[in-house]
Amino acid sequence: MMTAQQEGSELFQSFLWSLYGEEGITDTLQKIRVKAWDRFLEIGLPTRKNDVYRYVRLHSFFAGKYESSVATQVAAKAISPYVLPECENSVIVFVNGHFSSSLSRLDALPKRLAVMPLVEAMNTYGSFLNNQLAKSLKEETDPFAVINAALHRDGVFLYLSPKTIVECPVQILNVIDADTKAMMIMPRIQVFAGVQSELSLVSTQAVISGENYTFNMVTDIAIEEDAHVHVTQVTKGLGDTIWHFDAVRAVQKSNSTLKTVNFTDGSATVRCDYKVTLTGENCEASLNGVCKLIEKNEAHTHVLIDHQAPHCRSIQLFKSALNDFSHSAFEGKIYVRQAAQKTEAFQLNNNLLLSDNAKAESKPNLEIFADDVKASHGSTVGQLDKEQIFYMKARGFTEEAAKNLLVYGFCQEVINLIKVTSLRQALTTFQ
Repeated sequence: MMTAQQEGSELFQSFLWSLYGEEGITDTLQKIRVKAWDRFLEIGLPTRKNDVYRYVRLHSFFAGKYESSVATQVAAKAISPYVLPECENSVIVFVNGHFSSSLSRLDALPKRLAVMPLVEAMNTYGSFLNNQLAKSLKEETDPFAVINAALHRDGVFLYLSPKTIVECPVQILNVIDADTKAMMIMPRIQVFAGVQSELSLVSTQAVISGENYTFNMVTDIAIEEDAHVHVTQVTKGLGDTIWHFDAVRAVQKSNSTLKTVNFTDGSATVRCDYKVTLTGENCEASLNGVCKLIEKNEAHTHVLIDHQAPHCRSIQLFKSALNDFSHSAFEGKIYVRQAAQKTEAFQLNNNLLLSDNAKAESKPNLEIFADDVKASHGSTVGQLDKEQIFYMKARGFTEEAAKNLLVYGFCQEVINLIKVTSLRQALTTFQ
């Protein structure tokens, strides 16, 4: 007898087939889309038997009814409040997953940073992009990342020429104008950071309207020798009905660095999936995140750091502060290949339970095949220190203010890593 989840997953897959067959999906990316679709059919939709999706309420997701995304007309003044002050002339705008050149503002960016629709980039950078995308798809195991590769419409390619330093951060602003429609919104960013270049990306959302949409974004980054990339992701104020999937893929060459910082207050589910591959010597990857959840919101994080070369370093720090009936899950793996001698790899997941009904799942793990490695992993689950609360109340704090200050201190270690001042200050609150 077919279960409700099996029936729902079949309906969802039928919807994906309908998207794949839509007119207009054939473009310069057609060969890649076909490979991506074949890869999706190979790995299939996730089930609760997949460890990395064990805690995601897939039956609820598959039970929804979805439709194709449409780029609506949005006035520039409607999105102005969502543009960061540091990015007034360095913002790339998507509307319902479709790149909008008219709303994007790129005047502050150097000419050596090319920003163009992905379908156009295939005409100029086709050889590189085909190789990057084909290799990425061959190794991809996450169904939603593969779905994005097959079915996204108007992706963007960022080509950063060698020795180019972009002084201002580049904001990726995802505008949602879905009204009551249950759109499947799928933006995609392909990034090439040339030798000795520097780039900072900031991903945010502006929800004009929409309570039932699903968001499925992929950011795929190639980081060349001595290049440095910083990625900040903020998912805030979505409510409790949105499904948000966000995948970051990065391949690093020698002496490069990658730093990511993620903040979310959750939704029906916010799921962030990271895969970073260190292919050259002396790379460093630092992945950090904090979720601050209330009510029944959920946030899930999956991380894979693949150490393939010697003398590399990776750091993972993820924190969750959970109240009411909220739920978080963390699964992280450090994979050290035999050739990756002298690796240093550290992973820590800290969870703060503010309610008896909140739940935190944690599964850090190591898989090491080299014999000269410094590596550690750990996980903590705890509550606020009653003695600290008593101490603060004795000095004039209310109990609520004392608790808020302690939660603030718990989260601040990660929030302080955000380079964009206005964004960092907006997230720095005792409330």
